[in-house]
Amino acid sequence: MFMGKQIAPPLTLVAVPGPSAETIRADDPVPVDVQALMDLFTTHLANVQFPDVDAASLRKHADELRAEAKTVARARESLAVATAASDAKLAALISACARAIAYAKIFCESHPDRRPIADALAALEKPAVPAVTVKRRGRPPRPRQQVSDELFAVPAKPCELEPAR
Repeated sequence: MFMGKQIAPPLTLVAVPGPSAETIRADDPVPVDVQALMDLFTTHLANVQFPDVDAASLRKHADELRAEAKTVARARESLAVATAASDAKLAALISACARAIAYAKIFCESHPDRRPIADALAALEKPAVPAVTVKRRGRPPRPRQQVSDELFAVPAKPCELEPAR
């Protein structure tokens, strides 16, 4: 009789009550099911060692993950500070540009011979219309084939057709 290939059910970890179950924090990057497995290795499987896997190695990996998570949090804080500083510099630049345009307009009004400057300022005030590109959906169009003109040429008179041989 043919026995089909058996597929193992997916591994699901169940929380095992242990000493660290109360110490799991909401901001802990170690998933709850992984923490449950670690608890299992520190309680019921404390005296069992597998190649490269035991309670100490799992704890070491979890500690490394927690350290990297702290590094990521510090980097995010630094990014937020740098973004706020950049936004403040941009706001200062926009404010200075607005004052520069106002001063230049007053200058051009008192010097009518500077018409090109006034035209340039007027062009700056017109809202720039961004080019809208619409991405086509689906397949790209097929390239057009070159059609020979002689295929569709119509003879001047129907009697000019060559006789059949």
